[in-house]
Amino acid sequence: MSIRSMQVTWTVVVLALEASIVWFTMRVVAASPGFSDMGESILSEVALLCTVALLACVGIVHRLARPTNRFGWLLILVACLLLTTEWDIPGAAAAGALSAAVFSIGLLLTIAVPVAATWVVLAFPSGRVDGRVERYLLIAGALVFVGALGLVPALFSDPQAQGCSDCPTNLLLARDDPDVAMTLSRPAMTAALAWATITMVVLLLGLARMSPASRRARGAVWMIGLVYLVAVSAQLLLSLDRGFVGGSMTDHGPWWVQLAALAALALAVAFSLLRARAMRRSVTGLVVDLHREAAAGGMREALAEWLHDPSLQVAYPVDGTYRDVDLAAVDVTDRPGRATSRLVEDGQEIAVLVHRPGLFDSPDAVREVVTAARLGLENERLRAEGLAQLHALADSRVRIIEAGDRERRRLERDLHDGAQQRLVGLLLGLRLLRTTTGEDHGEVDEAEAEIQATVDDLRELANGLHPVVLLTEGFAGACAALSESMDVRVVDAPERRFSAVVETTAYLLAAKAATAGPTTVYAVHDGDALRVHVDVAAAGIGLAGLEDRVNALGGHLEVSPDDKGLRIELELPLAAPAVSRESSPGTVPRGDLRTGRD
Repeated sequence: MSIRSMQVTWTVVVLALEASIVWFTMRVVAASPGFSDMGESILSEVALLCTVALLACVGIVHRLARPTNRFGWLLILVACLLLTTEWDIPGAAAAGALSAAVFSIGLLLTIAVPVAATWVVLAFPSGRVDGRVERYLLIAGALVFVGALGLVPALFSDPQAQGCSDCPTNLLLARDDPDVAMTLSRPAMTAALAWATITMVVLLLGLARMSPASRRARGAVWMIGLVYLVAVSAQLLLSLDRGFVGGSMTDHGPWWVQLAALAALALAVAFSLLRARAMRRSVTGLVVDLHREAAAGGMREALAEWLHDPSLQVAYPVDGTYRDVDLAAVDVTDRPGRATSRLVEDGQEIAVLVHRPGLFDSPDAVREVVTAARLGLENERLRAEGLAQLHALADSRVRIIEAGDRERRRLERDLHDGAQQRLVGLLLGLRLLRTTTGEDHGEVDEAEAEIQATVDDLRELANGLHPVVLLTEGFAGACAALSESMDVRVVDAPERRFSAVVETTAYLLAAKAATAGPTTVYAVHDGDALRVHVDVAAAGIGLAGLEDRVNALGGHLEVSPDDKGLRIELELPLAAPAVSRESSPGTVPRGDLRTGRD
């Protein structure tokens, strides 16, 4: 059986059961004219039936709309209890063989509605009573209204022995003692009055402490609950002298107020369902907006607009911290003027919303927004994690480049301080040998020439690995030194020092261009970047290795042909490389560099 079929079957069963109870109650009332709390007015009977029908129908609709929420059952319970309060009259004999059981149930639950109605008020809208004080209050109410005012009098009162010959048998009777029943009833009524007063104080304090959003969501129901309890208190005060509740025309005023309050309670719940339905319709548009915004990383803006909170922040758990989609750190601790709401799905925290206090006091708002935004938030969370991984990858690439540069400097020092120094020493030894002997040795001259050539090659190799002047004088000094040995014209270069990895990258571009042909270098410090313009009189130049280096540093490298050869534009950020949401850090289209080969 499908879920839809089960819901339809359940609805039919509940409606049939409620209709049966209504039909039977009307038979009981019709069989005992003047005994009912409604009196003999047709209007009061219609009012009771309409209130019962309203409570039952709203309860069924609520149950269908929110199957996991028990609140609908509570409304149906109140509807049933309204009818059972009419079963403690002689007309209960209409039940035939079950008349004694029906009559006993009526005696037990004769004034149980206030507790059930208070349960409805305190449980709205989640169906749960979370507060410890409220739970204890409901337990105490059940003990007073069902136990002290229902069960205790039934234990010591036999209506048949007191003159009600048409009344069915009281199955709860323990001993017929009207004096004991009357003696115990008055303290019980006083306790019920005290309970109603305390409950009203709790409701008033709760209303005063509610945030504006919570008051909009629950305030109407709680106010109706206050009015209902005031009418209950008035009925208890009017009944203190008699020693029992009901049975007097003076009680009709409070009875009508109670009935109107219960009908208003059902209407308030129905209005909340309609408002939730309207919210779901607006959420349909939100889902479309969020789907569009999520693709551009704009979940925060979409949610802030929909929730009317421009200061809303969305934080995602990334590597043990909370960051937004751009990886900026977000403070998710509660502080004055800010509140946090954690969105959890299947035990996994998707995001944390930092917002103005009271924004999510309405469970309906939380439920609908989370339902609409869950996929978008999950998408952005994964985006943030991917962005963090890209940052980590970019950092690791920079570390690899820096490690390579350090290794180049070490090799340069080793060549200079090791092999090159030993060869220079050998060369000096040969020259000293030729000077001391005073003879012309052709072999010595050849060896000296070979050693000198090897020294020159090692010096050139060491300088190619990492020029010492780049370390000591910086980019400008290295370019000036390069112009002394190669066809390089330096138009301008900033004298200030930059990080070693930036200076090395810019120098490598100038050096690679110089090996291809006559080169003109122009460099400028532009804010947070170093811009290098290189013109080289060559048809092609291999820059693939340099391209990877520039990409790792988050820079930009562009090569374009001109009339005299090639124009190379290099931009290097002076800060850490940035990672965009749309692409990996420093991406340069490889097609821009296909002007030559390695």
